[in-house]
Amino acid sequence: MELLNVGLLFKLAGIGILIMVFTQVLNQAEKKEQAQLLTLAGVVVVMIVIVKLIGDLFNSVRSIFNLY
Repeated sequence: MELLNVGLLFKLAGIGILIMVFTQVLNQAEKKEQAQLLTLAGVVVVMIVIVKLIGDLFNSVRSIFNLY
């Protein structure tokens, strides 16, 4: 496990940029409800990735300190 996974940071930043661009396009097209749903979906996707990373962190700590 790397100390800082740069590829993961770029993926999360890419998701954020794509969501921002699509949200602006939808807002310009007067589709504000779809823009809000898209933003919510982006937040959910990023949170799922972060929760998986936190789970990996806890598993690493558990294995380092031999906790069950």
